[in-house]
Amino acid sequence: MTGHRISSLSSPGPDLIEPPGRPLKIALAACGVFFAAGVGYILFSSHFAALTAATVSDLAAIEKIKGLLFIVFTTVVLFCVLYAMLLRLDRQQRRLLNFGNRLIAAERQASALVLADSVVHEVSNLLMTLEYHVQELADAAGEEKSGALQKVNASQDRLKALARRLSRVSGRQAKKEYFNLFTAVKDALAFAEKHRSLRFCKIERTGPEDLMFMGNLLLVYQMILNLVLNAAEAAGEHGRIRVNLLAQDDFVVTEVHDNGPGIAPDMRKTVMEAFYTTRKNGSGLGLLSVEACARAHHGDVEIRDSDLGGACFAVRLKKTPAVIDDQ
Repeated sequence: MTGHRISSLSSPGPDLIEPPGRPLKIALAACGVFFAAGVGYILFSSHFAALTAATVSDLAAIEKIKGLLFIVFTTVVLFCVLYAMLLRLDRQQRRLLNFGNRLIAAERQASALVLADSVVHEVSNLLMTLEYHVQELADAAGEEKSGALQKVNASQDRLKALARRLSRVSGRQAKKEYFNLFTAVKDALAFAEKHRSLRFCKIERTGPEDLMFMGNLLLVYQMILNLVLNAAEAAGEHGRIRVNLLAQDDFVVTEVHDNGPGIAPDMRKTVMEAFYTTRKNGSGLGLLSVEACARAHHGDVEIRDSDLGGACFAVRLKKTPAVIDDQ
């Protein structure tokens, strides 16, 4: 069984791209052979013409025939060489196109899997918080029960929003809306505080309360939720987290600070990559929604040191003119 695998891998398959070889050596060898054949032909034919020609007109006729034969020979050789090269190039091009189509198909499948995993990650966080609200509902009575029921309904609405986001994977642009960014942060923090990672953390928020923004509310909500959850993981059970909102020129900036151990400068690019995680059971997809939100709003993500002693994730989102749908 092992020998069969080795032989199948070592033999070139039908789609294997052939190596180009050494073009300079091949060209020099071909030119050398052609030059030697041409010189030999000229010397031999000249000697033959001198022996057979009786008059000057006979010599002129022989030389004309020699020239025509040389042209025909070189044309045939040139045609054969060019035809062989073009056949090889066409074969290589077809194989490259085949590889390209396979890579595109593989990339689409990988993107779909990453998106599905990211949605699963989001749903897991929502379900964990929803479980807390359900328990809160079971233990509540009177007005408290009504409030707990509203929280459960809000969690269900967010799960439905995630399902709609997954259904838009075909590539259509998500609908934007005009909303208060400070209120969105406030709602996200109120929801996230029920998560077990944040239950004992101290959370602060600062920024203008009238900061309006045109964008995708669901992406912004998920961005804030994941940044705060990541900050809680870094800060620990009784950590400190601060969310700052800033307006800078054509951007709005959301900063999430923590008092955890921080992130080394040489690791700040790595932590934003999909599937990277330092936790034993982590998926490495928590920051995927942060990157997706930044790209969807023509912004970027920066990681730097926080004045709290840990890390600061700063997400810049580009402002766009408010377009309100009357309907």
